[in-house]
Amino acid sequence: MSWQDCGLTFKKWKRLGRFVASRSSAQLASEARLLARIQQQVPIEHTSTSIAGQKYPWTRVVNPESLLLNALAKSREGAVELDPFWAASWRAAQGLDQFLGTLPCLSGMRILELGGGSGRAGISAGIRGAEVLITDAVPTALMVCKFNARQVSEKVQVRLLDWRDRNTQLQPFPIIIGSDIVYDSKLFPILEPCMRRHLVPDGVVHLSEPQRHTGDRFEKWIVAAGWRCTSTMMDLGDAQRQIRIFSCRLT
Repeated sequence: MSWQDCGLTFKKWKRLGRFVASRSSAQLASEARLLARIQQQVPIEHTSTSIAGQKYPWTRVVNPESLLLNALAKSREGAVELDPFWAASWRAAQGLDQFLGTLPCLSGMRILELGGGSGRAGISAGIRGAEVLITDAVPTALMVCKFNARQVSEKVQVRLLDWRDRNTQLQPFPIIIGSDIVYDSKLFPILEPCMRRHLVPDGVVHLSEPQRHTGDRFEKWIVAAGWRCTSTMMDLGDAQRQIRIFSCRLT
């Protein structure tokens, strides 16, 4: 079932007042202040992208490679606030967006995104009707994410979340998603407990990645950690390697 089958179209989003023309002056002022804060942190440009099969306004970081060089120059062990990878546009997020369109109707479903970055996958779920909480450990990423999610702000919220913080109190979710967050095997022992803490007993975690060797290692590692794991391939039609989606459930 597609998101159109759930009765969600962009014409209806317009009628519900989610586009600029119908937002209040207070909302527009708040968005302007947020944008100013972002521009103080990183260089950005306004463009558009395809999300949930529709053209969607998008704000992205210009030259994210410069953030990587800056992070390397200032690197500290485990300093997640310097992580620059959220700023890039990853194919894994596109694959997860496409995968979400293959799931049964997401309308009203509660979804948690881990490592959301600038928000593409979580916003896709919100467009499809889900109630989404997008999390990341990088404050600047969350600001960009919140600005990108302004069109679906009634469906999408953002929150700071460090996977290492075992004291975080979030209500468990039936679905957890994440795109390209298993690129480093050192993250597996941090990610897995976070998944357990925030998943309902019969819930599912969908993680996308571009068939890296670390993904192969993750699949074996997560099974050894007590999860069932199946994989689905998503072809983006760009003549590149398909995106692999791991669907993980606790045994």
